[in-house]
Amino acid sequence: MSIVKEFIDKSAPTRVRVLNGEDTDADRRGDKKSVARSECTYYCPDEATARRCIDALAESDKRLRERPEELMLWDWQATYFEAEQDNPNGGGTVILGVAWYDQAFFDERRDAGFGTMHQRIYQQLGIPLENIEVTHWARLAA
Repeated sequence: MSIVKEFIDKSAPTRVRVLNGEDTDADRRGDKKSVARSECTYYCPDEATARRCIDALAESDKRLRERPEELMLWDWQATYFEAEQDNPNGGGTVILGVAWYDQAFFDERRDAGFGTMHQRIYQQLGIPLENIEVTHWARLAA
């Protein structure tokens, strides 16, 4: 029996990677070193909301990829979907990482995810603010 099948049979939560990011693509990251990381979780009550969220993140990533390299002070990490067990509507949590490459930029922009522009986006997606959590992690000096 495979490890995945064993845990699925035990009703363990299963995360599925739905979008790649700088942590899953060495060429994309290049020689950049992150100074901080943010983990963003978006609880989506149904599959339609989760799909809107994932599609919006994919579109945002596409726009980010069009920026000149010198403006790449942050990048998306891989995005995952974790289905909520026993949710008949197919809901769950979208989990997104953000890699920050510049300390001053991180200090200035770390809470941008709750700014006016993002709040409008969340409203359009159907994700209330209470269903969003952001945790920041600082890289310790080596």
